[in-house]
Amino acid sequence: MTADRRIRLSVHFSAALAALVGMILLAACQPLTPTPAAAPTATVTSEEAAETIPASVSAGQSATEAAPPVSIAFPDLDLEIPVKPMGWESVGSAGQRTTRWVVPEDAAGWALNSASAGDAGNLVLAGYQTRGDAVFAALALGEIEVGQDILVTDEAGAAFTYRVVEVSEPLVLLGATAQERAQAAAYLAPTEDARLTLVTGWPADTTTHRIFVVAELASGAQ
Repeated sequence: MTADRRIRLSVHFSAALAALVGMILLAACQPLTPTPAAAPTATVTSEEAAETIPASVSAGQSATEAAPPVSIAFPDLDLEIPVKPMGWESVGSAGQRTTRWVVPEDAAGWALNSASAGDAGNLVLAGYQTRGDAVFAALALGEIEVGQDILVTDEAGAAFTYRVVEVSEPLVLLGATAQERAQAAAYLAPTEDARLTLVTGWPADTTTHRIFVVAELASGAQ
């Protein structure tokens, strides 16, 4: 790795960590934002929060340096889901502006500033379990289990195998305590190891909680 690239990654990591600390302090009824918390934040309604799949900034290559993931497959479920880059939008409430991820309804969304497939860092994918094609309904239904493999394929055609090591209990979204908010934020924090984190709402017919699935890289490009 060149010195310039190490410097760029260090800057990405520092900015990500600063943003994460700020997001932990947000109220439970606010979506976690993809930009630094220094920007004004707005309190959103419970209904808006229930429709928001939160994501976070994670350390990794920038979107211009990495081949983005284009699909995720669950061999044990005979399920394959397209993946699209997931940007963010500005929203307003009570005269203030904040940002939130724009989660696609027909695919899983790759957080643009999270790690890429196979690379060190936390690869974050978010998806709805109720809206649109409900691509992550299997997570909310408890069909993803520890020990199962997940295949992530990138734009270059390389496939990486991740093995599920943890499926979280449903973590409350509305009215969460500081400890619960910190627990949720920890799943989305930057990592040094290569891992995949999936996040969706829970239960399958509404969104009062969120579910996280953590998988570790088991094998490289195929």
